[in-house]
Amino acid sequence: MLFLIATVFSTGAMSQTKDVRDDKKDLKNTIKDKKEDRKEMGKDVTHLRAKAAVRHHREVRSHRKSIHRQGEHLENHGVKHPIRKAKHEAKAEKDAKNGKD
Repeated sequence: MLFLIATVFSTGAMSQTKDVRDDKKDLKNTIKDKKEDRKEMGKDVTHLRAKAAVRHHREVRSHRKSIHRQGEHLENHGVKHPIRKAKHEAKAEKDAKNGKD
């Protein structure tokens, strides 16, 4: 009986960590998408393309809302400072890709 209870709890814990890992990956990808859209928005503003800038601004805003929702979700699952960690990981991956130290 005790073995059965332990198995149920360990299975639940393992599946939850996989979900948390996937959520962290999604958060990092959302942060990358937000940065790309902000860069495009800046280019549109520089070249005086108002409609495109407004469209990209809406995308940035939706990414920002999504990032905060995902961060709250991860905090509720016990991850400390998920947004800050995801930003650092995204920057580290970008620097590694570009060959910076």
